Amino acid sequence: MDSCIYVGSTVTGICPKDPPMNKMCQEVATAIDGRHLSLSGTLTTTSIIMANWSRSMWQNVVDRALRMLRSGPFGAHLYTVTVTVN
Repeated sequence: MDSCIYVGSTVTGICPKDPPMNKMCQEVATAIDGRHLSLSGTLTTTSIIMANWSRSMWQNVVDRALRMLRSGPFGAHLYTVTVTVN
């Protein structure tokens, strides 16, 4: 079984099962290209006030979340970002 390298809760690399002698896992790890990482989530509220917000108000919330995601630690590695308000 291969070992994974994590940054926070994101897998960023994979180490071979049997790394060469005298080599640390991080030295021989295979990086995972950012195009293969996927982040997703769902926002649910039980607040009566928020539940009655218009689509445009929710769009403002997800647009703000998108801006925060782009400016975060993985922002430089994002290739495609999609946000949908249902």
